[in-house]
Amino acid sequence: MSSSDVWSAYTARAEEYAQALGHMAVTAEEDRRLIARWARGVQGRIVDLGCGPGHWTAYLHDLGLEVEGVDPVESFIEIARDQHPHVTYRQGSSDTLPASVYGAVLAWYSLIHIPPQDLPGTLTSLGGSLKPQGSLLIGFFAGDRVEEFPHAVAPAYYWPPQELASLLERSGFNVLDVEHRRVTGARDHGSISCRAV
Repeated sequence: MSSSDVWSAYTARAEEYAQALGHMAVTAEEDRRLIARWARGVQGRIVDLGCGPGHWTAYLHDLGLEVEGVDPVESFIEIARDQHPHVTYRQGSSDTLPASVYGAVLAWYSLIHIPPQDLPGTLTSLGGSLKPQGSLLIGFFAGDRVEEFPHAVAPAYYWPPQELASLLERSGFNVLDVEHRRVTGARDHGSISCRAV
């Protein structure tokens, strides 16, 4: 499924998605702690890539951090601006991020639809948007092998955490922390934090 097809699928369900998942009350406490701890440790502006309806961007903004939300789906940007008018949002994707500008990129479940053969190019693009020693935090669906599954909006992929960590190393990052968490009644969660070389 192409990127434009994925974006069209999210456009069609943006309001539904935002109502179900676009607020902090439905996020895991462990994720809130992790993202806050990570964000407070970075230097410079943060971009929340694939911000969706913008709740994580607003969360980081309200912690006093310099952050902007970026998403390719115009409907999500409209919802985010409406719900969080005090926060900066703009339409864009990993391909449109300026070079060497950000202190950190948050890619929280925003890379899950990228086919495995295309992910190295996306990671290289993210690395190019970071200042030297810039930080990247990825959230993803953890699995025993790289495998496509029928996500509610568009096909997505499981990644074994250590395999994704190895890919990040090959893409020019130093991996700092790898997490794999079992989630009762849901798919396993993974997260990796790393720094650009």
